[in-house]
Amino acid sequence: MSAQEWPAHPVKVIVPYGPGGISDTLARMTADRLSKAFGQPFVIENRSGAGGVIGTEAAARSPADGYTLYFAGGAQLTVNPLVKKIAYDPIKDFAPISMVSVNGMALTVHPDLPARSVREFIDYVRANPGKINYASAGLGQSSHLTPAAFAAREGLKMVVVPYQSTPQALVGLLSGSTQVFFGNVSDVLELVHTGKARMLAISTPKRVAQFPDVPTVSETVPGFVMTGWIGYFAPAGTPRPIIDKLAGFLIAICREPDLVRTMANVGIEAVGDTPDEFAAEIQADLPRARAAVEAAGLLRK
Repeated sequence: MSAQEWPAHPVKVIVPYGPGGISDTLARMTADRLSKAFGQPFVIENRSGAGGVIGTEAAARSPADGYTLYFAGGAQLTVNPLVKKIAYDPIKDFAPISMVSVNGMALTVHPDLPARSVREFIDYVRANPGKINYASAGLGQSSHLTPAAFAAREGLKMVVVPYQSTPQALVGLLSGSTQVFFGNVSDVLELVHTGKARMLAISTPKRVAQFPDVPTVSETVPGFVMTGWIGYFAPAGTPRPIIDKLAGFLIAICREPDLVRTMANVGIEAVGDTPDEFAAEIQADLPRARAAVEAAGLLRK
């Protein structure tokens, strides 16, 4: 079937996470627009489990005919292969289509912590080695790897407290059981807006337009950038004309003002890029992910 004839029937979009999270929400927002653009349903199939590995393996094994797509974040391709034995090759088994969004991590602290800047935070942790706990939404998650990489960069000693989910990690921060959460901006906005937590900085390359007064981490720690991205892939071998056709529509979707605004309101930047640009971003992310995994002591032997 040619790209002109595709799609002739519904397209399945595998999301390796459960329903309700930000990734699932973005998948549904974009899939709905793709359905309207192509005149065929783009149906979300949540295949959660094993930190995203189950859904990712299912996507990798799917026919490369354009009727199964994969919507996931960088951890599945840059982190999971480093920490666990998996049955897919993150580079060879997937064809990048387009990155949909990118977000930074927010260095967020309990209000009782005296630090009000990144420099003050570094100095405080350095003066209290091993006494500062940071919450993570699970070992190997961005909220674990980002502070681990940060601590390694600055020679800090902090203790990770792994929870089973982001809501549980935030409860730990609220209760004071942990003093730090270095996770997705979207996860901490409500706590910050209500004064229950304090955002010191964001790990993006430049300041976020919605938070112009919040500095980047790299303004204090030059070169420290950690971001999370999410995008569309197809099984390797999917005809390039289909991939290019999808990318063109996704680029247009990511320029839609209402979608851009919805993402921006929760600290997420809409991207929309070409398959080649997306592939280059993944390659650039690989060494950063490896350094973070090594810092967290999770590198598979």
